[in-house]
Amino acid sequence: MRHSITTLVSTLLLFVILSISSVDAKLARRCMIRPSGAPAVLPVANPAEVSSSSKASATKTKSSTTTTTSTTSARRTIVTTVTTTTSPKSKPTPTTSDTPEPEPTADDQQPKGGHNNNNNNNDDGDNGNDSNARTYRVQDRFEGDSFFDGFGFDSFPDPTHGNVNYLKSSDAFKRGLAYVDGDGLAVMKVDNTNTIASGGNRDSVRISSKNSYSSGLIVLDVDTMPFGCGVWPAFWTVGENWPNGGEIDILEGVGNSNHAQYTLHTAPGCQLDTSFTKINTRKHRRRSLVHSMIGNDREAKHAARDNANGFSGMAFTGTVLTSNCDATINSNTGCGIRDPNPNSYGSALNENGGGVYATLLDENGVAVWFFPRDSIPDDLSSQSPQPETWGSPKAFWSSSQCPTKSFFGPQRIVINTTLCGDWAGSAYSSDPTCPGTCAERVADPKNFDTAQWKIRSVTVYE
Repeated sequence: MRHSITTLVSTLLLFVILSISSVDAKLARRCMIRPSGAPAVLPVANPAEVSSSSKASATKTKSSTTTTTSTTSARRTIVTTVTTTTSPKSKPTPTTSDTPEPEPTADDQQPKGGHNNNNNNNDDGDNGNDSNARTYRVQDRFEGDSFFDGFGFDSFPDPTHGNVNYLKSSDAFKRGLAYVDGDGLAVMKVDNTNTIASGGNRDSVRISSKNSYSSGLIVLDVDTMPFGCGVWPAFWTVGENWPNGGEIDILEGVGNSNHAQYTLHTAPGCQLDTSFTKINTRKHRRRSLVHSMIGNDREAKHAARDNANGFSGMAFTGTVLTSNCDATINSNTGCGIRDPNPNSYGSALNENGGGVYATLLDENGVAVWFFPRDSIPDDLSSQSPQPETWGSPKAFWSSSQCPTKSFFGPQRIVINTTLCGDWAGSAYSSDPTCPGTCAERVADPKNFDTAQWKIRSVTVYE
């Protein structure tokens, strides 16, 4: 009897010990704690032990998980530790121990806050924020009776091979091809009184500013500009040792066009960055802001530059004609942009009362705006320009692919009208409104009654 009781107690104690060991092992698996005497490699929990109710609950609550992954690149292995806070709408926020994340695509969502808090979602390039606006002051202003005092008259042969004789100042004033009229407008004309031989050279005027400008805002207020078959007028700037000093054609065209053309001519290496066209700028702006958020220094620099200027990427509205600005190739075509406004040039401009052309040259690039007479900003009229409020320029050449400090030296302002020559001569035959040949047209003075400038002012701000 005593032996049976001892055997029963021993059996019960053994059962209790085995039960406790089983519970300890299960707790160890669930709590990821290695029990004493257990192997160093932890067992994998049985998926069947996770109930369907606990899975459903997990999708509604937040959990934290730490995961370590190893990614091998062509240069080295990058170890990334990701701490994830999961909710139905959130995404992982990685912290990388080596290099930044790969470049995001154009479809990446624009980040909120911090870098662009101006609520600027339009494509006009105007963010409505002038907190970083630069203050401009008048450096030179040419107008009225003193207009020509700031210019010299160029009397050398036309470098564009036009059928003109550029007159020196005394001859231009004496022959009535340069003067200030009763309304205070500076007038420069092509001779429209003398008949010459077919293919001969007709008297005209070309003036260049006595001062040169390394940067700043150049504003032309024009009432009337030359136009007509074979006529090639231009308001432009040029540096020394062309093309190394650069050239900016601010208002230029030929014949009977109604659309102005804006063009750069430079030494080799300057390109028009077409990512700043209006159609591409929203994508560019979003990508730049993403890069500034993730620490891509190069893209962040561009984003900071654009935001500081208030242009949000400087979207321009003109049509790209050519993108290589190198004057030594393509017959010196340069990189041109066509103004979409049908009254930005020639007879249409004149009939509309003229307008204002504003050109900004600084370390960020070259931008050109055109404002018809009835749309001139008040700040321009009051000589307190605020370009950051003007919206999209008609043309913009970013320093991203054409650094202005490398391709543009101090610029002199030039105003001239040539006839035929390299551009107007070659384009003459393609204009159905122009009869005969350009050489024949030069002979008759009546053909140039409309070949004249009438300028209200030229103002340079620094």
